[in-house]
Amino acid sequence: ISSVGFEKQEIKLNGKSEFTITLKKKTNQLDETVIRAYGTTTRRLNTGDISTVTAKEIEQQPVSNPLAALEGRVPGLVVTQSNGVPGSSFKVQIRGQNSIAQGSEPLFIIDGVPFAPGNDPINELSSATGINGLSPFNSINPADIQSIEVLKDADATAIYGSRGANGVILITTKKGKPGKTKLNVNVYSGISNVTRTMDMMNTQQYLMMRREAFKNDGDVPDVNSAPDLLVWDTTRYTNFKKLLSGGTAHTTNVQASISGGSDQTQFLISGSYHHETTVFPGDMADNRGSFHANMNHSSKDQKLFIQLTAGYSSDINNLIASDITGYLTLPPDLPPLFDSSGKLNWQQGGVSFINPLAYLLDKYKAETDNILSNLQISYYIVRGLEVKINTGFNAMQVNETSIIPAAAQDPAYSTSGASQFGNNNYKSWIIEPQINYSVKIGKGTLSALLGTTWQQTLNSNSTINASGYSSDALLESASAASSVTIANNYSQYRYEAIFGRLNYNLENKYVLNLTGRRDGSSRFGPGKRFSDFGSAGGAWIFSEEKFAHHFAPFISYGKLRGSYGITGNDQIGNYQYLDTWGTTNNSYQGITGLYPTKLFNPDYGWEVNRKLEGAMELGFADNRVLFSASYFHNRSSNQLISYSLPAQTGFTSITENFPAVVQNTGWEFTLTAGILSTSNFQWNSAFNLTIPKNKLIAFPDLAKSSYSYTYVVGQSLSVLNVLHLEGVDPATGVFTFKDINNDGSIDFNDYQVQGNLDPKFYGGWSNSFIYKKWELDIFLQFRNQLGANYWSSIYSIVPGTMFNQPVALLKRWQMPGDKSNIQQFTQDPGSNAYQALSLFGASSGVYGNASYVRLKNVSLSYKFSASWLQKIHLTDARLYLLGQNLATLTKYQGADPETQNLYTLPPLRTITAGIQLQF
Repeated sequence: ISSVGFEKQEIKLNGKSEFTITLKKKTNQLDETVIRAYGTTTRRLNTGDISTVTAKEIEQQPVSNPLAALEGRVPGLVVTQSNGVPGSSFKVQIRGQNSIAQGSEPLFIIDGVPFAPGNDPINELSSATGINGLSPFNSINPADIQSIEVLKDADATAIYGSRGANGVILITTKKGKPGKTKLNVNVYSGISNVTRTMDMMNTQQYLMMRREAFKNDGDVPDVNSAPDLLVWDTTRYTNFKKLLSGGTAHTTNVQASISGGSDQTQFLISGSYHHETTVFPGDMADNRGSFHANMNHSSKDQKLFIQLTAGYSSDINNLIASDITGYLTLPPDLPPLFDSSGKLNWQQGGVSFINPLAYLLDKYKAETDNILSNLQISYYIVRGLEVKINTGFNAMQVNETSIIPAAAQDPAYSTSGASQFGNNNYKSWIIEPQINYSVKIGKGTLSALLGTTWQQTLNSNSTINASGYSSDALLESASAASSVTIANNYSQYRYEAIFGRLNYNLENKYVLNLTGRRDGSSRFGPGKRFSDFGSAGGAWIFSEEKFAHHFAPFISYGKLRGSYGITGNDQIGNYQYLDTWGTTNNSYQGITGLYPTKLFNPDYGWEVNRKLEGAMELGFADNRVLFSASYFHNRSSNQLISYSLPAQTGFTSITENFPAVVQNTGWEFTLTAGILSTSNFQWNSAFNLTIPKNKLIAFPDLAKSSYSYTYVVGQSLSVLNVLHLEGVDPATGVFTFKDINNDGSIDFNDYQVQGNLDPKFYGGWSNSFIYKKWELDIFLQFRNQLGANYWSSIYSIVPGTMFNQPVALLKRWQMPGDKSNIQQFTQDPGSNAYQALSLFGASSGVYGNASYVRLKNVSLSYKFSASWLQKIHLTDARLYLLGQNLATLTKYQGADPETQNLYTLPPLRTITAGIQLQF
């Protein structure tokens, strides 16, 4: 049985003459809806570059942050996790770094509402999430997301003006659908462990390193310089890596939703709870509860449409004030961490030491409340003419408390506790009236869009530092402290624009798309606040031409598309043009003084991004195989950088526009294929590859500027302009460096380009296998790059001093004639080996191959048969196993090639099991 637009079915007669046959609608990837700026399109007719990550791809990953679900799945998009602590942040970059000194983050929009904090860290106090802080996206429940669209080229982003200069990420949440009311329950639970780490020296190896360091330096250890050799028990061994980060984290996630409705009114209500602990010892966890609701309504005459979406989440992150992974460098023969009374031990034999378990007594809590709502109302005045308004509100509040009791401090240095209190508030609203008009002209259709935007974002934050408490019982009260210091900030960002789009589709073969926007931003001074941006994009679906079937009958779909446009960048922070003042701790006659902190600077303007793209999209075998190749060429000029000023002015620098030019080019490839399809078995595969290149095209008088040692014209902004490490001198056992100018000394003048930290290429490969009721999905992520190796972490705590080191350092130089790439151990600041390390940190020695292939995600599920489900009154049920970060293939010298920091908790390996039921 076959029909156009439906899947063909073969049915055995078995003697029957009457049948009830229901055909499944045929899904064609080319005609699936793609969400773009202020509307939708299809992949077939799209003139821009938009990639989509679906709800199914997100649900197959046991992640609490939706940004984690994007890693490796979108060409042109690099997502990097900062560490494995729950709630930690992710760096997101689309098609490279455009700005030398300003922001390069994409614009994040959730259900038509700009996410108020963007991807900036939301914490005011330090926590175990490290310098990159808490991610605002940890307040977004991935299970509530229907799709994530990544907009990259000018055609897709220019209509967002300056806000879309670095790309746009659209997050669309799930909506109600017409049909019988359904209750969906999804529960999973699992465990997580640390993935790739480095083995540290045991006590015997560590003591050998220490003794050898003294011998190399010609020094004799004493009680002060070597208590680990002369005072502490040298037979004692503590594996701090296992103690501090070798635990098992537990994850539990519960999601329930109810949805349904008529053809006129649909609804969806969902709620979830997520609980995630850490691998650190102690009782710490991240807990999130969320609520999501949607209501859609249309009038009987299909003229009025109303969509209301609202969500609320509350996240409580109980961690500690620092990532204790870094304490794996403590001497393995450190004395017992607890004394005979069960209290923390701080000294032995009159020698004090760091007790890492003290940090487990510190209490850190971050409470994040996030509200996001969106209302869209549209009305068709006459056929083809629609008026619409999009409004939204986002509010996020973060309250933090960090407490350090007296019991967590060495009594030799402090006998009272201390506290910190932080508060960070974001409020953002947007109003966008729009008019859409569509009319047939000749053999084509003209669609026009005209709209305006008013947007405001407010941010206020404060910190309180309190100390001198008489009792640890009072630590949560700032007023009980004898010493209190307070700091607060407030900023306002206002934005307004008028935008438009013209789209003409001729016979579904020729598509022209024009967009324009006039932006106004409060971040610039009077006379510089407005600018114009726009783009032109076109597509030719040549497979619809008659000659295509004759000359290339094997091509079922073929499209050429291209775009060019200009966007601007206003990611410079608020009030940068104003002169600002700060308070000083010194007072005059009891009155707090003020001092200038920034010069008045109203003359700088927008950075300008020019984006060019060309692409070809092909389909084969009735579009079961789809291939696309695109080339992008982006240039960012009028760069905003810091100019050095004479010290006599009272300021060290000022921000100004500069005729420097940054270029990002690259190739992006995608391939999706239905490799095999039978009645019982299906195999689908998808592959993406990006080959990018970042280059500083121009920087006038670079050699005379303060950036002369940081950037090189013709090289990437992440260039490694450093000393060239020649190796270890076999005679002396000390690192040597290349003297480029042959002047007999090693200094800045000997810097040379040693590569860059940009990925050379990256991507992902997914395979989906379906056999009857079983489904197996496997996703591999890969990245080819240079990165900071383990030496970048340890060079500052000199190997040979009283810090433990990786076992890899045992392959060091020991005697004249030895050939090794690791210099001799040392502990004397006056030794040649010690001095060499001050140069080593600025050399090629701290970088190496950080390429990797990671088994990022595996999903195995079993779906129960409909006949069995009817007996227990279920409409759907499945059991599943999910795995994340399961294995990494790499030659990287260090812990994890993604985080590239020995002292940071790496991404965790997670395995969960769950059940999904639908009633």
